[in-house]
Formats: sequence, C-alpha cells, structure tokens
Amino acid sequence: MRVAVLGASRNTGKAFVEQALEKDVQITVLARTPEKLPFTAEQLSKIRVIKGDALVKEDVARAIEGADIALCSLGAKIEGMRLAGDLGVEETGIRHLVETMKETNMPTAPRLIMVSSTGVTTNHDVPFVLRPIYSLLLAKPHQHKKVAEAAIKDSGLPYTIVRPALLTSGELTKTYRADVGVCGYRVSRNDVAHFILEQCVLENKFINASPSIAY
Repeated sequence: MRVAVLGASRNTGKAFVEQALEKDVQITVLARTPEKLPFTAEQLSKIRVIKGDALVKEDVARAIEGADIALCSLGAKIEGMRLAGDLGVEETGIRHLVETMKETNMPTAPRLIMVSSTGVTTNHDVPFVLRPIYSLLLAKPHQHKKVAEAAIKDSGLPYTIVRPALLTSGELTKTYRADVGVCGYRVSRNDVAHFILEQCVLENKFINASPSIAY
C-alpha cells in the first residue's frame, strides 16, 4: 500500500505517517522544507520525500505518482482564538489533486482521503453547546473545507472525507466512535490518524462516505 500525504509536517498528518510506518505502509510526503520534517532519521529512511508545495500543481502531481491513496491533511492553524497561516490551503490542495488525476488519466486513480471537520456541511454532528464556537471561530476555514469537499464529491473519484470533532493533542486511545453522523465534543489527532490508517486505508472502509469521529 502506497500513500501520498499532503500536510505531513504537523498534527494529524504527522501522526498518520508515524503510525503508518509501523505498519510498513509505503509513504510519500510533500514538504516545502524537507530538512524541517519532524521525523527521526530512521523514519525518514523509510519515507519518500518530495520537495515542493501543495499550492503548486506540478509538485502535487509528483507527490502522488504511483500512490494508491492520497491523504490531504492540510488546513489553517488555530492559535488561541485566531487563525494563522495558509487559510484555504486545503481547498487549493484538493483542487490540484483532482485536476492532476483527471488530466493525467491515471489507469487507477488514487483514492482521496481528506481530513475535514464536523460542522462543515451540517450541524447535526456538532453538539448544541459548541455550535456558536463553530459559527464564529471556524466559519472562514469551514468555507474552504466546504469547497474542497464539494470538489471531491463532484470529481467522480473514489474518496473518503473524515470529519473529526474538535481536535486535541491527546494520546492515542483507540476508543473513539467513528461513523457517518457521529456527534461528539473532541477527539485527539492521534486517534483520527489511527482511524484513517486502520479503517480507511488498511481495511478499505468508508469508500465514497463522510464519517465523523469523536469520543
């Protein structure tokens, strides 16, 4: 199994790479500054690193060459109560992934897996008390995630859109709930990575579906 990862330098993407390497999954990562990747020398020896930017379509095309799955874990950073860096990067990254796959007429297109969020297209998977926070703090990033999700669904390509609750830096518990429509308050990035690896990649579940994940 060969997985190309956009957004491997931090958060859920980083956790996915670390866990996937333990399962001997072949990993390619796209990185602007490969020397800053947060992996050990041993881990890097097992990773195919492509120097480039998700905002450049030609770089994205090089990264997904030969991949069975393309995982997009891009998104704006939230620092305290403000957004920081690359707002809308997931929208551009997904557009480049979709366009590349269609333009090159790949014999077997990689399945797209996107890390999105609960509350992007409906509030049924968001607890009532959190809905004001989502509508205020997350309105702008969710606009870009909504466009990215629509591009995936309209592409005709196989996909899985993973919608985590509010993300934390907590430990791997493996005791999360994950299914279409799951509603919850929070979930760790380690557990989201575990779900993507174990169920979406290795077990090939949730094809053309949008499962939510929370505790």
